[in-house]
Amino acid sequence: MRWHSKRNCLILVFLSGACVISRVEPALPSLTESTIHPIATLDTADIAAIDTQIYPRVDGSTSAYPLQITIACEILHVECAWTEGDFFNATRRIAPVDPLSASEAIETIFNLVHSGTHSAYVNLIEKKVDLILVARGPSEDELDAAKRMRVSLDLQTVALDAFVFLVHADNPVQSLTLDQIRAIYTGRITNWSEVGGPDADIHTYQRNRNSGSQELMQKLVMLGEPMLESPDMVLMSMMGPFSALREDPLGIGYSVYFYTANIFPDEKVRMVSVEGVEPTSETIAARSYPLVTDVYDVVRGGEAGDQTARKLRDWLLTGKGQQAVEASGYVGWHE
Repeated sequence: MRWHSKRNCLILVFLSGACVISRVEPALPSLTESTIHPIATLDTADIAAIDTQIYPRVDGSTSAYPLQITIACEILHVECAWTEGDFFNATRRIAPVDPLSASEAIETIFNLVHSGTHSAYVNLIEKKVDLILVARGPSEDELDAAKRMRVSLDLQTVALDAFVFLVHADNPVQSLTLDQIRAIYTGRITNWSEVGGPDADIHTYQRNRNSGSQELMQKLVMLGEPMLESPDMVLMSMMGPFSALREDPLGIGYSVYFYTANIFPDEKVRMVSVEGVEPTSETIAARSYPLVTDVYDVVRGGEAGDQTARKLRDWLLTGKGQQAVEASGYVGWHE
């Protein structure tokens, strides 16, 4: 299934047992690189009315959690900032500046949870939440689940990210082509010397099925080619590749740029260039990096749903909403 990188809503509609993607043409001005136009029909009072009592039920990808927190901080008028975490002194998170304040807004923010990409889609399909922020479109398993539940999924691009490849900081390989990466992960290339590295076996770390990273790997890079079957190399969390690679100079793994650059910056793990282009905020914004990806907000389509959630997703495409996106560290959406 091909996904189009457009900010226009993508609605998955299930007709006669088949999944059809229809594109909804935008009724409002689109973003440009130089100007962000507010959505003209959105009453700012609608967003101002979202408080702790009616804040929508949300979920999402692990990597998109800081964006979710930034949105809540903006809507609920709570000052938030990046703070250092405690995993290898490397992880970072966005949190209220005054976390001990006994306010309902602080409590609401700390109660926001992201269960991971797959679980978020499942929770949305099962109507346990009303809006999710995710770093990929739905997998085939998630589409099948939506079909069984007779639920459609309405996706809207709100930010840009990128799929990146990781190695130990001491690995001399600086850049790989997509063909080389596919060859590594199918087993056609097994030694680092074949791509300009040391004469040593390549340790190919993977992610688990239905994880955001694994789905992106399959759709953007492998393009239908089967990956090596290496169950002992499958890592079950986003932090897994970093934990493995910081101890393995011969390993290669993958993740998304936002998580790597903002949540888990690690001096022992670095990103490699792909097709000679380094992943940076600038190359992502310019789309010169070859593996730029969309970050979506998703609601259920074809039903009234939670109107508060829909007001929030509309706000994300306004000037203020895109400012919140960029304040979280993501690259804003530009046509």
